[in-house]
Amino acid sequence: MTKEEKLQALKWAFSPVTPIKKEEFFYGRINQLQKVCDAINESGQHAIVYGERGVGKTSLANIMSESITNLYPIKITCNRKDTFISLWQQAFNKIQFSKTTKGIGFNASEKKTLVNLGNHLNPQSSNFEADIINVVSSLSHYLLFIFDEFDNITDQETRESFADLIKSFSDNIQNSTIVLVGIADDIESLIGNHQSLERCLKQVKMPRMSESESTEIIEKGLEKVEISIPKSVKGEIVEFASGFPHYIHLICKYGAKEIIENNKQEFSKSYLNIAIKKGIENTNEQLKSSYRLAAISSATSSKWQSILYACALSPLDNYNCFSKADILENYNKLTGKDVKGDSISYNLKQLCEAERGNVLDKIGKGINSRYRFANPMMRAFIKLKIKSN
Repeated sequence: MTKEEKLQALKWAFSPVTPIKKEEFFYGRINQLQKVCDAINESGQHAIVYGERGVGKTSLANIMSESITNLYPIKITCNRKDTFISLWQQAFNKIQFSKTTKGIGFNASEKKTLVNLGNHLNPQSSNFEADIINVVSSLSHYLLFIFDEFDNITDQETRESFADLIKSFSDNIQNSTIVLVGIADDIESLIGNHQSLERCLKQVKMPRMSESESTEIIEKGLEKVEISIPKSVKGEIVEFASGFPHYIHLICKYGAKEIIENNKQEFSKSYLNIAIKKGIENTNEQLKSSYRLAAISSATSSKWQSILYACALSPLDNYNCFSKADILENYNKLTGKDVKGDSISYNLKQLCEAERGNVLDKIGKGINSRYRFANPMMRAFIKLKIKSN
């Protein structure tokens, strides 16, 4: 490949800013994709895909649209102003079929017209849900409705209408599947507590990427631009990324770009260091702003930075939380000190406040309380920031 061909291929191989859209560049997440496919293949079953910010939910939604065959996919991205009616009107506006009508008389020619299903819905209808059911049930095509970023829908009435419609689809519609996708710790946070949906709504949690999935992104992506990578450097990228595909794409993109432009073929440690610095410069501004408030806006910034780094290194439980004891242990290792818990209590409390960037959330009270990053991607950002310094 020429340098120009490699740079062009790199645009597709690693995409830290926009979700993956092409199946050939989507790696890992096979279990989650299979669960959605199982729901589609099960009559009356629908699915809800949920998880933290930045774990690849939208990329999965895109791949559903491209890779699952023998159906008509309709993907809608929800925004805060959307309602039940506006979302379904958007969905139906995307559905177009060719209709053939035969003329009158012998040897009459056939006429093909394009039919937009959006014209078959009346937003002013007194029973909009029933209209959706009637139109969908009259179709011979199998439809896949994907509503991405469903967490943007905060109106309770809209959420309840979706829950009711999913139940109606499950009972009455055999040729369509609804998939909701959004940021949430549990499905109740997305659609409420509806016990009637337990039977018909498959829950698909998107965890952070495993080490093997992260490694696959690195290897397959670099393979497309003919770059090799030592095992040790690969391991460092996986460690820094902390299970977030965004950071793997970010580091690999900037490292590979530098390698290609310098006519090299190996992702060495020196290029990793360059990639980390460039990656930090191109990271989400909100993360950088929160970090500045938390770590730098003080005469004692070194202590704040050490505490943040101690948080980033702490082992996570099943809910991605960590304990004060783990933070303290890491802090003492990093600083060579032997302080007690009270010495960092004030700092941890402040890191949960707006004036310190709302970096942490405190979960629970008393001796059983734990902490987690308010933005889960902050954990990886802090690791990269410390490394870059």
